[in-house]
Amino acid sequence: MKKFLKITAAIVILLLLFFAGVLKYRRYQAEQTLIPKNAIGIIKINIDELYKTLASNMLTNPVYYFKSDFKKDTSNKPDKFNNGIQIPASIYFYTIKGKSQIYFSRFGIENMNDFENSLRNLMHLEITKRTEGTNIAKSKLGNVVVYYNSKSAAISLSVKAENVDSILMDILNQKNLIKIKDSKFKYSAKSLAHLTFETAQHQGSVDFENGEVNFSDELLTGEILPANKSLHYQFNQNNTVSFWLNANLTPKKGKIYTFMNFSIEHDSLMKYYNGHIDFEWTNSITQTDSVITYEYNDDFEKVEKVSLQKRNIPSISVNISPKGMGLKNYLVKQGLINLDGNTVNKNAFPLYKVFMNSNQENLNFSTIKNRNTPIKKIESTDFLYLNADLIKLNKQLEIPLITNYFKILKRLEVKGKLMDGKKVKIDGTLELRDRDINSLYQILKSL
Repeated sequence: MKKFLKITAAIVILLLLFFAGVLKYRRYQAEQTLIPKNAIGIIKINIDELYKTLASNMLTNPVYYFKSDFKKDTSNKPDKFNNGIQIPASIYFYTIKGKSQIYFSRFGIENMNDFENSLRNLMHLEITKRTEGTNIAKSKLGNVVVYYNSKSAAISLSVKAENVDSILMDILNQKNLIKIKDSKFKYSAKSLAHLTFETAQHQGSVDFENGEVNFSDELLTGEILPANKSLHYQFNQNNTVSFWLNANLTPKKGKIYTFMNFSIEHDSLMKYYNGHIDFEWTNSITQTDSVITYEYNDDFEKVEKVSLQKRNIPSISVNISPKGMGLKNYLVKQGLINLDGNTVNKNAFPLYKVFMNSNQENLNFSTIKNRNTPIKKIESTDFLYLNADLIKLNKQLEIPLITNYFKILKRLEVKGKLMDGKKVKIDGTLELRDRDINSLYQILKSL
């Protein structure tokens, strides 16, 4: 018996060493991945680390993962996993100089028939065969383009169609490329996070753990100038949403924000803004609005009819620290605030009636008339904070299209800190209701 146990233990250890060696070799191969020399941003999806996390969670919760396997799939949907491409340890998407809104990538092809079937049936692309051996597949809008041959494929993803033919040909033929480990993206190349993103200003990651998604981002202060000392109003712990920001924004000369028929100059906002804003959503309240409809009288004349309608709306409050009364006067001048009744112009914000209260130290916007502004302020090491109870938010939104996606979520918390006066560190956690199952699997299953 002892001999059997020793042999079994030796086999298990050898298998573990073998798999560890395979994973290490695949990671080494991933670091040899070629990317364009003029890449300015990168997103890395660490496939092997995701597999390891999901496999570990699957072993401890087998019933949850395999219970759906007993149900026969009678649909004729194409197989998403039988796509004909080689799955490396990590997949890289990158943006390049001059095309910052387009993401590119390159994949090896394992089975040409499966690959082309996935282009047609899964991605719904139109394939054009070319005699010189390089084929092209495009979406109807032209925003998804794939160049491929018998061994590999280069892809571009964008919001709108642009001419990327020469770029895709260079990526496909591996021209003007450099190994990721030798590029400026050292952070992404070595990161073991499930998802990593990196630019000249950002270094961030996302990890899909059991029951939660953890994310972080380090960025140069740039446009955000956090206050050295962070003070915020003390919120009710039972709030649906609580948020504060103690920071100034770098003025942008000539920058104008336009919406509806209104415009706001960035310089003017920064001139009167004193570096603090907070927001809270406490619960739902009932608000009565005037609803205008039109009817025809006996003389077939169109007559306006005003009726009152009650509806549930969020009890929200926004506090802004101004420099004197300048911000209020500017918003009045721009037509965003009506002094008759001290309300926000309905044309600027048509969803709810929003009231305004102001003094030298605070400008308050709220769905409650004459709302009392919190007085007590407390100090924090965070210049930014967000806490959202997503269970309460889901109940109070009453928008089926949105609430359907919130049903698996529990809470979102985000914190921002100033580091060495030069960088900002943002950390966040998205908690899911089921704390035992991997968050990525839960999110994908809910879609």
